[in-house]
Order: sequence, then C-alpha cells, then structure tokens
Amino acid sequence: KDKFEIKPRDIDGEISFLFVGTLSVGKQPLYAIKLIESLNKKGYNVDLTLFGEGSERTMLENYISENKLENFIFLKGNQNQETIKKAYCKSHFVILPSLSEGWPKAIAEGMFWGCMPIATAVSCISTMLDAGKRGILLHLDFNDDLIQIENILNDDSAYKQKVENAIHWSRNYTLDVFE
Repeated sequence: KDKFEIKPRDIDGEISFLFVGTLSVGKQPLYAIKLIESLNKKGYNVDLTLFGEGSERTMLENYISENKLENFIFLKGNQNQETIKKAYCKSHFVILPSLSEGWPKAIAEGMFWGCMPIATAVSCISTMLDAGKRGILLHLDFNDDLIQIENILNDDSAYKQKVENAIHWSRNYTLDVFE
C-alpha cells in the first residue's frame, strides 16, 4: 500500500465538499446542495461533489439545472472505492445531513482521509464528532447550519484543529472499540 501523510488542507482557494451516499430523501442531498449554493452566493469559492445514486437524482439534476449550479455542484453517480478515496483525499469537508444512519461509513472514511465531517447528530455521529470537537453537527436549522459552516471557513486554525482531531480519532478507532 502507498503511504502518505494525511493532514488538514488549507482553506484558501477552492474549498471542496463531498457527499457520499444514497440520493434519497432520508440522506437529504438537496439540503447539502442548498448549503453549498448559499455559501457560493455569499462569495465563498466552494464546490460540492455528490457520489451515489437514488430516487432523488432526477429532482437534484433539475434543481442544479434550474438554479444554474453546474459550475460548482457535480453529480458523479456510483463510483469505485479508489475514485471515492481520491475525492476524500482532496476534499476539505464530507457532508451528510442525514435524518437517520446505521453506521455512517462515509463520515468515518472522510475523517480518516482528512476531511472535516459536517453531519446531523443521528446514530453515533455526535460521539464520532465528539459533540463538535471533530467536526460540525448540523441541527437542520438552515441559517444556523450555514453560520456554523461560515464560522469554520473563516477560522483556519479552528478548521485545522477539528480535522487533526478527526484524523487522530479515526486512526485510533476500530469497529471493535465502537461496539
């Protein structure tokens, strides 16, 4: 296996968000899109790549098209693990505004590859994110969630600390410990 150091990325220049999961009502990909759309409208240089397929795909395609978001919102469909790993390795954030989760694999993988998680406090996510010390816990109050993300985008040291915490936790973590 190739070994390389995983460390927080700089949050100047283009800032990449990643959604990995089923494009379903329960995973709320549209909520993620609307957050990134709002950040873009406020002048942030952000993009969002969504991996996955599901019942919401056509609606999402229509929303992206109608709102002219094609330059910074990308639907990539299902991809192999290597493609997704490369995306984690270059993204700043992994976002999952899910209404329910079993084991949130996308969040754990994102943390492992140096993405700061942004997720709802469902299932074990609050524990994984140490109540927000390793990421942002979404409350599904749009303006509140937007402010939380903006605060991190405007505070490089807080961003880097949360990513370091996330990487450290994910490296020491195993499913045995979790169970």
